[in-house]
Amino acid sequence: MQTYDKGLEIVKIRNISKDIFGLSLQLEYKLKSTESLILRTPTEEFILEKESEEAMSILSYDEKSKVLSLSMEERLCKKLFAQKESLQLISDLKFLVVNVMNFYLQEHTLKLPTIPPLLKPDIESLKDLPTPPHLEQLNALKGIFESPFCYVWGAAGSGKTKVVLLHALAFYLKANCKVAILAPTNNALEQCLTTLIANLDAIGIETCKILRLGTPSQRFAENFPKNCDLLLENKAIDYKKSLQDSLVIAMTLDTFLRRNDLHTIDFKHFFIDEAGFAPLIKTLPLCAFNKPITLLGDHKQLQPVCILSSAHLKESQWKPSRLWQYSSLFMEKFFKIQRNFEEENLFLDSTSPSENPPISQVFTLTQTYRYGNNLAHLLNTYIYKNNLQGLNTKTYLHCLDISQMPKTQPLDKANYNEALQCCNLAREFLNAHQDFAILTPFVNQRQLILKTMPALYKEECVWTIHSSQGQEFDYVLFSPVILHYHLNDSSNQKALFALNVAFSRAKKGIILICDKTYWLRQKNQFLSQLVQIAKPYNKIF
Repeated sequence: MQTYDKGLEIVKIRNISKDIFGLSLQLEYKLKSTESLILRTPTEEFILEKESEEAMSILSYDEKSKVLSLSMEERLCKKLFAQKESLQLISDLKFLVVNVMNFYLQEHTLKLPTIPPLLKPDIESLKDLPTPPHLEQLNALKGIFESPFCYVWGAAGSGKTKVVLLHALAFYLKANCKVAILAPTNNALEQCLTTLIANLDAIGIETCKILRLGTPSQRFAENFPKNCDLLLENKAIDYKKSLQDSLVIAMTLDTFLRRNDLHTIDFKHFFIDEAGFAPLIKTLPLCAFNKPITLLGDHKQLQPVCILSSAHLKESQWKPSRLWQYSSLFMEKFFKIQRNFEEENLFLDSTSPSENPPISQVFTLTQTYRYGNNLAHLLNTYIYKNNLQGLNTKTYLHCLDISQMPKTQPLDKANYNEALQCCNLAREFLNAHQDFAILTPFVNQRQLILKTMPALYKEECVWTIHSSQGQEFDYVLFSPVILHYHLNDSSNQKALFALNVAFSRAKKGIILICDKTYWLRQKNQFLSQLVQIAKPYNKIF
């Protein structure tokens, strides 16, 4: 990354002002993350963190106004303000890579956990609840408390978080035991916590001892202020005490890796959400503590993204770099072949655990409450192949057909008519104050939609499939554009899993905006079958 200057982005600053705490930076656009920021002057750099004891730290970040507030000593503030025209804000993802490297360079002893949880809760008592877990969910819970290492696998809406993880945490909270929840991204972390906090409250479990480390999104901070790790104006806040008092500490994997103080906490259990998307190189460090590890996720969605080619990985002088391309689902397999780690072929020939992940203890959830039988049957046929069962209803699945619209000039990986109809639908949803997102496999189509209706940029509701990972919306408006082998062709497993990500974002319904005639001509395609069973679109609201 250093050689090719990858992972570095200059964030445009619109204005810099000074206040009693330090500097306030009015940014041109919303930050993707506040976890890897650097303030650069012509002569020095300052790494910005929230829990920092350095000369400068992040005081707050307001997503709506796009204002980043920095706390610093008055002398430093005056010095930097005097040269504000030359200041640069850098989002440097190489910093995250360095954090990973630093952990491995400390030469921790890594081994697969061997000790199952010491807590032995009465799981059978859950059968007496008004809405008890079903048999598969109960088996998964039993497996979590009997296994030092296991994987809970299920499609969206199968209860991985809302039932299995929720009750596991409830048992730990009642027993006054400290556990960690980790996720590969901030979106995934907050989606998980939002579900957990709301549902723990619903079953009468106090949630004030759940702490989210790092900078929360504006929405999360507004909804769950007591669970946020905010450095407020009161500098007397005892941060170490808040860590000590909290029983559930939630963070991204990157936060855990860079914070040495977290490595000394006696966590009784590590839970990793979105485990299929979590790179193995970031989850192996948890094996330094010999505490139970539970993975939760769906390996039939996106795998970790690694931009380095196989040739670069083989040539790398830093041997662990090969681990970027594998998901955490290869953790057990890694230890089985660890002696051969220096060999060229690390794991065999595939980085994708397509059918059966290489884990001895897998607990599968095959009942989903997200999909009706119409969509569940199609997902089972093409993707899950595990007798996936949906609700005894039908998922709201409609198609807005553009085939009769006047033809427009062909574009590269974009379609103007689809973009136009996406924008028309977006107006309907916005006017009805409905939660939705427009998803597409193509960057060009996303840009065309935003160009057609610039107001959608402020709404932050237009995404590529990959950027939507870890988020959920009531309705997904999907623009497939054309058949493309790498992005939406179901004969390519990675493309098929990406489509699964797109449709699993929807909690209530899916609307396909496409040329129905074109897609019905494509044989043996998941999208073609989806278009075929979709009803013609009628206004919802």
